Amino acid sequence: MENSTQQKTPFLRLVIASFLCLVTCIPAFVLVMAGIVQFSIIRLVGPENMTAVFGLAGGISGIVIVILNPIGGRLADRTPFKFGKRRTWILLGSVLGGLSMVMLAYAPSVPVLIVSYCLIQFFYGMVALSAFSLVPEQIDPSKFGKVSGILGSASSIGIMIGFMIVGSYAEATIMQKVITIALVQLVASIIAVCLLKDNGYQKNITNKNETNIMQGLKTFYPSPKKYPNFTWTVVTKLFMSMANTSLNIMSIFYITRFHLGETEIFRLNGVTGSAALLMAAAGIVGGFLSDKFKKQKIFVISAALLSGICLAGFAFTSSITFIIIGTFIFNFAYGMYFAVENAIVNRVLPSKEDACKDIAIINTTTQLASAIVSFATPLLISLGISLMGGDGYTLYFIVLAAATILAALTILPIPELGKCESQEIDDGNEIVTE
Repeated sequence: MENSTQQKTPFLRLVIASFLCLVTCIPAFVLVMAGIVQFSIIRLVGPENMTAVFGLAGGISGIVIVILNPIGGRLADRTPFKFGKRRTWILLGSVLGGLSMVMLAYAPSVPVLIVSYCLIQFFYGMVALSAFSLVPEQIDPSKFGKVSGILGSASSIGIMIGFMIVGSYAEATIMQKVITIALVQLVASIIAVCLLKDNGYQKNITNKNETNIMQGLKTFYPSPKKYPNFTWTVVTKLFMSMANTSLNIMSIFYITRFHLGETEIFRLNGVTGSAALLMAAAGIVGGFLSDKFKKQKIFVISAALLSGICLAGFAFTSSITFIIIGTFIFNFAYGMYFAVENAIVNRVLPSKEDACKDIAIINTTTQLASAIVSFATPLLISLGISLMGGDGYTLYFIVLAAATILAALTILPIPELGKCESQEIDDGNEIVTE
């Protein structure tokens, strides 16, 4: 049962604590993806085998995280310590995440490298999940949009900080980068833990779902029949994540369609990378406006369709200027989508008691979308060349633009904020009708 005497952190302190956790987790992921993994692989197998091993590590870690994140979320939801279930995993995830980065930097073999790569994503992911789970547990629903916008901006700002660290301290050793980021993240988590009030899990002996493992497995994913809005949220986020993942291939797109060289691509990425600030601003504005007007779906649907227009433009353009403008517009739209959609997630969670596990299930759509797009990309490009000629990217971007339309359509069945029918929130013992 959810603790009936749940301690509540003052609003500003909770926002600051959650923001600190998120904005310092992201640079760790950036550092890993922007150098540690690649150079560690080169050290182990040489540059000629780097691409194959990197693909293997990415594929395995993606599958592992899809499985482990919800399990970790359930474990966090059931952590009984008086120190607090969210505070425990913010601190523990920071310590073990930092140690996992050291393990990756010194990995003596490819299997150890892959294991450490998975652990980094899992433990720092637990820090992020714990921070996000505080919102539905302790924040008034009328402020979900504001908080989601602010916390959503932490990802964009964290990405920029990560790349700034990688670029500014390029001459520093990998271990110096690892220790610096791990220590900064740990200090931020300690500050967050000091700011937060939290409770440990208190078991509800009347909850039949707690009595045996098999029943627990059957109820691990919330019933689509009982909680259809949760499943619609999973589906819409999957489609939108697929659209966002499409931009991961832009460097290869620049080479194939525009015949750009390495230096030109780095310069172009430097220009478009600043769009992260626009993404952060859009998330904050979208979150505040959705709370003010008590409307969420119109922001999510508009953002999804605007993203689709950008991708459709990429399919046919031969102008670098259009690519730059389109990337900024896409980031603006995705920032607004991400913030307001997260507010919807907090609203449709089946139970505050299982918030971390259910948020983890929704967040695995990012890894799942990445895997789907990665596997489908060669087929789409090959099919595009045979059907439409050219470089094959026309069909690629058209298909992913269609994913944004599906994202917009699958948000429609979810009741609008302020016009919700009676929403049932299962708090363990009873059903509370709002």
